[in-house]
Formats: sequence, C-alpha cells, structure tokens
Amino acid sequence: MTATTPARADTGSLISPAQRKSIVAACVGNFIEWYEFVLYGYFASTIAKLFFPAGDATAALLLTFALFGVSFVVRPLGGVVFGYIGDRHGRRGALAAIILMISVGTALMAVVPPYASIGVAAPILILVLRLVQGLSAGGEWTGAVAYVIETAPAGRRAYYGSWQTITIVLGMMAASLSALLFTEVLSPAALLSWGWRVPFLIALPIGLVGLYLRLKLDETPEFARIAAADAHERTPLRATLRHDWRSILRVAGLVCSPTMCTYVLLVYGPTFLVTDLEVPPAQAKLAGFAAMAVLMVVTVVFARWCDRVGRKPFLVAGAIWVLVTAPLGFLLLHQTSFGFLIAGLGIVVIGEALMLAPQPAVFAELFPTERRYSGLGIGYNLGVVLFGGAGPLVATAIVEATHSTYAPAGYLAFGALVSLIAAVFTPETLPSARKR
Repeated sequence: MTATTPARADTGSLISPAQRKSIVAACVGNFIEWYEFVLYGYFASTIAKLFFPAGDATAALLLTFALFGVSFVVRPLGGVVFGYIGDRHGRRGALAAIILMISVGTALMAVVPPYASIGVAAPILILVLRLVQGLSAGGEWTGAVAYVIETAPAGRRAYYGSWQTITIVLGMMAASLSALLFTEVLSPAALLSWGWRVPFLIALPIGLVGLYLRLKLDETPEFARIAAADAHERTPLRATLRHDWRSILRVAGLVCSPTMCTYVLLVYGPTFLVTDLEVPPAQAKLAGFAAMAVLMVVTVVFARWCDRVGRKPFLVAGAIWVLVTAPLGFLLLHQTSFGFLIAGLGIVVIGEALMLAPQPAVFAELFPTERRYSGLGIGYNLGVVLFGGAGPLVATAIVEATHSTYAPAGYLAFGALVSLIAAVFTPETLPSARKR
C-alpha cells in the first residue's frame, strides 16, 4: 500500500525544550558511532601490531583497514532491518536498540586479547565486533535523521538536521583528543599494552546515558499521525524499492563525496600523515582536530542558509569545490608544516561542509514519512558501503600501488564527480525555493 504523508502542522521556526531534548537524544548515537570509528582509525597502527601476526607492517595495516571496511558491508542489512522496525513500529524502539549495540560493541573492543595471547581468534573477535558496529551504524544515522527532521519545524529542517553533523564531528573531536592525550602522556609500551583500550571503554557509560534519553523519547508527530491512521506501509522495503528507487540512487550518489572526505581526510588522514609524509603524530592529530572544528562550524552556517535559499545550490557547489580543491589540499599537506597541514585539510572540508549542510533535510524530504526510514537506510548505506568504508583501505592501497602520496587526491576528485552528477539530478526539496 502507499499512504499519503500528512502535511506538517508546525511551520514555525521555534522548538520547545522537550523537542530540543528529543533532538539531542536522537543525535547522541552519532557521537558514539563516530567516536569509535575515529578511534579505530587513529589507533590503526596499534591495532595492526596487536591483532595480526608480526612481520609485514604494511600488510598488517592493510588488514586492519580491511576489517574497518568489512564492517560497512553489513551496513545495508542494518539499514533494512532497522528501517523495517522504524517504519512499522516506530523510530523510538529502533534508536534505543541501536545505541545499546553501538556502545557495547565499542567497549568490548577494549577487552579483546592480542594475537600473541589467543592467536587467530583475536582478529576474528575484532571482525565480529566490527560487524556488530556495522549493523547498528546501518540504522543509526538514518533513523536519527528521520526523527530529527520529523521533529524540527518545517522552516528550520536543515539547521536542526545539521545537529547530526555537529554530534558526529564532536564524536570525532573527542576521539582525536583522547588519542592525542593517551599518545602524549603514556610511553609507547604502555600505550601498546593497555592505554589504547581506555578510550574505547569510555563509550559504555556514554551509551547508557544515551539509552536512557532515547527510552524517554516520544514518537515524532509525523509518525504518530501515520500510526493513528493505521497508514503504515505493510512492506516498507518492497514499497520503497518500487516507488522511491530514483531517490535511493540520488542519496547514494550524494553520499559519495562527503563520506569519502570524512574517511580519507579525517579518519585515515592522521595515519597517512604519519606513515607516508613522516609528520609527527601529535601534529597530525592536532591538524585533524582543527579540520574537524572547521567542518562543524561552517556546516552550521551553511545549514542556516539552506533553509533560506534551498538545498540544491549547496549540493552542487560543494561537489565542485572538492573536485577543484582536492589536488591543492594534498599539495599543501606535502609541505608538512603545521599551518600547511591545517590549510590542506581545511580547504577541502569546506566543500564537504557545503554538501553536509543540506543532506539530512534533503535526504529525508526525498521520501514520504511511511517509507522514510527504509528509503534512507538503503540509499545512505549503499553510498557509504560503496564509497566511504573502503576509503582508508583504498587510499592505503593506491598509495602503495602507485608509489605516489598524491594519489588519494584523485580518489577524492572522483567521489566529488559522482556527487556532482547526483546533485544535478536531485530536485530542490525546499518548497519556497521550488516556487522561485
């Protein structure tokens, strides 16, 4: 069946304290998810030493990033499972289950014994936990987006949707600071022995607080109206594949460039700077931290403009920006001084921010309420699994294959071209902008 999405009654620009609390609760899972992802990237060399046989350091690092990428393969499955739950039974229950999986999976990473103690079981256990992370992450961002956009005032969807990016970047920044702190304070031996595990354990208490907040959530007004009218899609997956396949492809394409920028520059970036450009670890992490701060601030600024002038101009401009600046950014990185590192990362992430600012709003607006969670789950995770999760692995492999430390710039430019094509074929979803 195909239900008609109810019109929003709230077209104002203000939200109540209860709505604000609900939006924060919806976004907190993104913090934990990205906190763990960035920790994994920052401690990749440590994980490679501990959980793979000694010998070829490059091969161990590739295997470490392969495990990072493998977890993304199951993200579409997580999107389908939690999309069905969210569209049939409500956003609240799906989001509560997801944050529990994310926080427990992250904390358990810290207690896996090394290869020297349990042999091949060590990387297998890491793989299992990465798969749990992948399943939960497959429903986290998409479910939170559906909840936030359905809760936010119609005239400020892009702005409140940008809170998704804020919490993501805050999680990345927290991971960056944790990694920097433990790296600088502890000796290399202590860091390798136990120090790297502590930041992963911190995710558990944060997750329990998030679980408490999510269990207190009400359903969104839009979903509540669907439920009251018994207008659910009986088979949301099949219905969205039948009716919304164009939107699914648009979302997958639009995800390409921003997710590649995030994983290549901000997750893999510090490892690349240290191992390939011989930048001191502290400088590499601080430069990444500064780039994250730039991304967070400019995304919010751009999101406010998106609610006034429309979504599409930012999607197009951001893709063009990354296409043009990726080679320049890597040229600046190769100067290796701290100021050039910040400039090299920062100039590219401005383009990423242009694309991220409208994404939560435009992605949600491409799907009707009764199929929104499922549609987002398929489209977003399809884009991430094709272009994002493989980013660190592909970047490492192409540097190794080409013997060129400029090669990742070409990879980012390719992603920007894919997103530019998708942006051109994406309709404007802000009603006032469509009328112009």
